[in-house]
Amino acid sequence: MKKGITILEVLLALLILGGAAAILGQISRNALRNASDVRDFTQAELLAESILAKVRVGIIEMEPVTDQPVSNFTASASDDVIEDTNAVVSGSTADVLWYYTLEVNQIDDYGLVELAVTVRQNKAAEEHPAVCRLVRWFALEPEEEETSE
Repeated sequence: MKKGITILEVLLALLILGGAAAILGQISRNALRNASDVRDFTQAELLAESILAKVRVGIIEMEPVTDQPVSNFTASASDDVIEDTNAVVSGSTADVLWYYTLEVNQIDDYGLVELAVTVRQNKAAEEHPAVCRLVRWFALEPEEEETSE
């Protein structure tokens, strides 16, 4: 009896190795896709928080708007999350990466207002765009009535 490896054993080993490589490749691809989805959702959430803060301090009017391009957001050089979300200068709708919608609803007669911000990525539906909706309630200060003396 001869000692050594037969061609059948080599082919079987290559088949097992190829199958394992294919499975590992699929796992890696899924991991990269999931990491990209999480990054996009995090960007949407940070942008929604930023828009809410700008509305709260009065930089953005507390008025309902629909599908406004997210632009003029600045970030430090170390903050890569928001830095690459700005609209491209050319102004084409294909160049806008994010859109936001503001919904303003009066809750009661005492000045409580619901502000909902929805930020969505400018991607086709089959590409699974990131969407984030944040809702905050604000108590508006009553307007001072003018009194005549």
